[in-house]
Amino acid sequence: MKTINVPKIASTEDLEKIFDRLPEHAIDCCNWPEQFPYTPKATFKIFHDGNRIYIKFIVTENDIKAAVTEDQGRTWTDPCVEFFVSPEGNLDYYNFECTCTGKLLLAWHPAEAPKEAADKEILDSVERTPSLGTEPFALREGEHSWSVIEIIPATALFRSDVVSFDGKEMSANFYKCGDELPTPHFLSWSPIEWKEPSFHRPEQFGKLIFD
Repeated sequence: MKTINVPKIASTEDLEKIFDRLPEHAIDCCNWPEQFPYTPKATFKIFHDGNRIYIKFIVTENDIKAAVTEDQGRTWTDPCVEFFVSPEGNLDYYNFECTCTGKLLLAWHPAEAPKEAADKEILDSVERTPSLGTEPFALREGEHSWSVIEIIPATALFRSDVVSFDGKEMSANFYKCGDELPTPHFLSWSPIEWKEPSFHRPEQFGKLIFD
């Protein structure tokens, strides 16, 4: 099982300075190479401050667009980075799906019940800083690099009892996709063994160990 030790760092200094000294983790598992061989470069860096998780995704890929204009839209159809996390390390999990312009899809997926979408207050509590800005744009051909920083408070895990991330162990996976881009792709940090593209596989998540 893939594992990351998530350092605890006080977020009192410039975020970019913190991220500059953290290791990059590659989202490079091409789980369905025969149907979807394209592998753009995608990495992430992660830390926490006790009450919040900070993630910076860094991507270089070809032919991007930003058609999704609102939170809880079809994020996976644009250039999209995703963080799925199970606070209890079981089959119940949250999906944080963020486009290159910071539009967010967030829901709670209990194993034994229908999913529950986050409300606007929860969505707004997740800070997003996309390098490409927040406005939609038409297809841009050629190679492009972009990044997005997400700051996720413990309260965004709205159906869990997480008050602090200190000392927690959670299961998680990180993804890069773009279902309706000129070259669709489906990459993961922790490998997925499934017959077709599916990120909703909590039984195959890796592990996060929080300082």
